[in-house]
Formats: sequence, C-alpha cells, structure tokens
Amino acid sequence: MENRDREISLSTDRSFGAAPGQIRQAKNRLSAKHALFFGLGLMTLFVLYHNERFFIDHRSDTWKFFSPVFGKLMVHALGGATALVLGALQFSTRLRQDRPAVHRWCGRCYLAAVLLAAPMAVYLSFTHGIRTMATETTVQSLLWVLTSLMALRAARKRNFEVHRQWVMRSYAVTLIFVVNRVILALPFAPTTDVGAERLTWTLVVGAMFVPQLIINWRQLFAQNTR
Repeated sequence: MENRDREISLSTDRSFGAAPGQIRQAKNRLSAKHALFFGLGLMTLFVLYHNERFFIDHRSDTWKFFSPVFGKLMVHALGGATALVLGALQFSTRLRQDRPAVHRWCGRCYLAAVLLAAPMAVYLSFTHGIRTMATETTVQSLLWVLTSLMALRAARKRNFEVHRQWVMRSYAVTLIFVVNRVILALPFAPTTDVGAERLTWTLVVGAMFVPQLIINWRQLFAQNTR
C-alpha cells in the first residue's frame, strides 16, 4: 500500500511539473496574458465609447456620413466585433484543454467573421472612405484573411504549434482596429489623413513583427548555459 501511495505521489509531482522554476514561469506567463487581455478589454471599451457612439447617437456628424451605407457598415462592424471577442477566447488555455470542441467552433466562427469583415472593409474604403487609406486597408484586409487561413491550414495538418503562431499573427491584425483608434485619441496623435495613414502602416508592420518577437523570445534571449 505504501509503495502504491508513493507511486501516485510521484506521478502527481510529474503531472504538475516537479521543477519549481517551470511552475513560476507558467504562472508568470499566465499573469502576463491576463494583464494583456485586461488592458485590451479596457482599450476596446474606450474605443466603443469614444469612436463608435454614432451607432446610437444619430445626431453626430459621423452618423450622417455613414448612414447611407449603414447596412454594409453593420456587416463589417459585426464581423470585426465577433473576431475581436472570439479571437481573445482562442488564447484561453483552459478552454482549449477542457472544451476542445468549443475551442474549434470559436475558431471557425472567428474565421467566418474575418472572411465577412475584411472584404467589406475593402469595399467601404473605396466607395465611402478616405481614398488615401484604400491601399492600406486592402493590404491589411488581405493580411487578415491570409493569416487566418494559414492558422486553419496548420490546424487541419494538426501542426498546433504553427497554428498557434498564425493565430497570434491573425489576432494582431484584428487588434489594429482598437490600437489605431486609441493612439489617434492621444494628444500627440497625427491630425492629418497622411499622418493617420502612416500610423496605420506602422501598425500593420508591427502586427507581423511583434508576434514573431514573442514567438522567438526564448530562443533570442535565453541564457547560454554552456
């Protein structure tokens, strides 16, 4: 009986990762992820209040500008909002491990939302937007679709590490909508159309670079133990 209890204890230790350093690293990553998404949630609420009130405040000039294409704008907005919410859920380790079927369905709905919102963004940029932003919007939308499809491809090949990396890139593109509007609300933000276009191009580059930096952080900055 004592031998059996000892075996169970050893098995439990292994299942929880016996090394204290590994446990601390996992907790630190968890805390950092929670802090990141908490911050992104606050930023999203700010954008909804500061930029998107025109959906309910029909006295604003923004509403007068977009009201002729309100239906098309709603298609884009609902797709983008769905991608923003479901994309965040894709990073939940608990959901992925405990509810894999829900995780997969959230991923499919995320992809559907991207495929709905991205083409509509391109259409609106050429027909009812700032012409200087049309090229940037097209590139951003293509990257959004491409990174999402690559994530799907990797998942179907059951290469889940590559899948995770492409999901990070895809969601980084999703977040351009929020980050761009938060920066433009700051006192030192660009005030011209050209300045806004340059800012968005910078965020597009960042959406490709920052996830790659996160992916390779350990390899780049790990201490050499040799």
